[in-house]
Parts: sequence; structure tokens; C-alpha cells
Amino acid sequence: MFSVTHSFRPCLALVALMMLAACASKNEKMTKKAELYFAAGTQSLIERQYTEALQNLTKADQLTPNSAEILNNLGMAYFFKGETTLAIKTLQRAMKLDPENSDTKNNLASIYYKQGNVAAAEKLYKEVLRHLTYDKQARTLYNMGILEIEARKNVAAAEDYFQKSVKEDDNYCPSYMQLGLIYYQRRQYTRALKNFKDASLGACYESPAAHYHQALTLIGLKRYTDARMKLDEIDSRFKNTTYATLARRKSIELNDLENHKPLESHATKSVLESPEF
Repeated sequence: MFSVTHSFRPCLALVALMMLAACASKNEKMTKKAELYFAAGTQSLIERQYTEALQNLTKADQLTPNSAEILNNLGMAYFFKGETTLAIKTLQRAMKLDPENSDTKNNLASIYYKQGNVAAAEKLYKEVLRHLTYDKQARTLYNMGILEIEARKNVAAAEDYFQKSVKEDDNYCPSYMQLGLIYYQRRQYTRALKNFKDASLGACYESPAAHYHQALTLIGLKRYTDARMKLDEIDSRFKNTTYATLARRKSIELNDLENHKPLESHATKSVLESPEF
């Protein structure tokens, strides 16, 4: 998930009616119009309707050209439309307007990382981690963990970041998924199963990866009946996905396992291996 700004504040925080009144001016209609375009564009971003998002956020930016909040979301609309250079320039504009905007820093760092600029990404992520009141540090810590495990192959450092991530937010399922994968690779199946279960809750409930890896871990624990039930659940809940196909294949292979034949793993080294926006 990328970091979008959900509230547009053209005249600081609109906390009281007096502050709303203080915003009234000749340009009040423009402010309200920009807010409507901003809200519509943000919703389109969340729904992955990137063309609509770009159309609305561009209009919001034209009406209120110096809003870091609008520029953050506009930059991400450019990115998801494949305009990476424009995305970077737009996010850099947002950072100049609001140097403390950690959402923008996280987004820009993740784009740098995807471009292979690990040093620039790490610098920004670490700046965000020094922002002690930022409420999305679980995502930043996850991103640092991904950087460590992919760019540096430092599993121990990555594990530490993922642990800090779930300590920061005990519902942050992507970090649980990565911890489960680390423990699965070490054959620490009990710990892996716990993390894969946590990774299948909350926002990740409808993601089949954590459920499939639960099944693999149950096989590792030789809990074959439980594994079959989980594989049947995957086949039923996630039809027409790769994981449903893998689940059906794994169910057949369980017969061979019970007849003392080798069972293929089909475990992935990493599933959620991209930085979170």
C-alpha cells in the first residue's frame, strides 16, 4: 500500500468553526473545488483507478499548486501510470514544501529502491525513522527489512526490522509474512506457523500467500490432516489463482508423502518482496 494523504488542509488543520471561517476568502470556491478533486483523486488511487486519479489530482494541483498533500498523491498517480521521472519530480516538490512529510519520503524512497538506488532509498527511510511522531513507522521498518534481505542478503538485520515493525503495529501483516518466510527457511516450523497465521489476518485476510504457507508449514510439522484442510480451504476460497493450483497439486503430493516419497516444497523465498508505498 502506498502512502496517500486522506485529509486536505488548505488553511492548516480545520479543527474549529472559527478556523473554517478564517479560510473564507475570494478564493473559497477554488479551495472547495480543489478539495473535491483531491478527495476524488485519492479515492481513485486507493481503488487503483490511476487514470481517473491523475485527472482529478492534476486539477486539484492546478487550483492549489502549493499543497504538499496534493503533490504527494499526484506523484504516486504518475508513478502508477509509469511516469517515474515525473513522479520523482513531483514528490521532490512536495518535500520542498513540507520537509517533514514522512509519507512523501517513504514514497520517494520506495521509488528510488525500485530503481536500484539503494543508498538514496536508505537515506530517506532512516530520515523517516527519526520522525518520532510519525504513525506509519511499521511500514518504514518493513521497507528497511526488505532492503536488507534483498539488497544486502542480511537476513539477521531484516529479521530485526520486521520484528520492530510488528512491535510498532501488531496488525502489520506484511512483516509477519516475511518473518514466517525466514523461520520457514530455517525449518523453525512452529514459529513460522504462528507468523503465517498472523499474516493472514487484518488487511491480508484475502491474500492467499499466507494461507498457502500455513499449509506448507503444517506439512513440515507432519500435521497432514490439518494441511489437507487448509489446502482445501485455499482451493475453495481462492479459485482461479496460482495458489489454488498449487494447493490442488500439493494435495495430490501429500499422498506420495504418506507413502514415504519425497515431497516438493513449492515454498517461495520471499512473497511480499517489494517496498510498501
